[in-house]
Amino acid sequence: MIWRACLVLIALSATPLAVASADVLRCGSQLVRAGDPIWQVARRCPEPFWREYYDRTTVADRFGRPLELQRVEIWTLNFGRRQLMRRLVFTNGRLDRVQTLGYGVNYTPGSRRCTPHELNNAGDTIAEIYARCGEPDYSYQEPTPGLYGYHGGRVDAQERLTWTYDFGTRHHPRELLFVDGRLQSIRTERR
Repeated sequence: MIWRACLVLIALSATPLAVASADVLRCGSQLVRAGDPIWQVARRCPEPFWREYYDRTTVADRFGRPLELQRVEIWTLNFGRRQLMRRLVFTNGRLDRVQTLGYGVNYTPGSRRCTPHELNNAGDTIAEIYARCGEPDYSYQEPTPGLYGYHGGRVDAQERLTWTYDFGTRHHPRELLFVDGRLQSIRTERR
């Protein structure tokens, strides 16, 4: 009898954690949750305006060569200016977690140019900056030393990407460094 009471208490104490999880997202009238397959999320949510992916090593041999990989795919969704953007992280085709970003935009993400001041406040991820400031004038992906998977894809090395926005003769260009999709620095370039 005491065992049953303990099990009931454990079950009841665990229930609020599951309900209060941040890994649930409402898309229209439907919910998507951590664990849902990617195809189901694609049916329920709007088309992401930004996608990125990479392979992560889960098991390596003693020389660091990957024996098992996980595919990580990241979608960024825009719900408009009055709602926060969401970053959906999938692992091996299943929704792993939902992250909240800054407020979305009312226009088609990537269709507008921003000012140097707006660029400084555009966000912390490559998707947020693309949404608010559009394509960069120049981009460069640094070669990444490290492990490579069976199909030549990068595995567990940091991806370094540089974007440059040229604002014309009145303002100096800005160079943005991203490491694994996150903004690391903004540097003003002198002409």
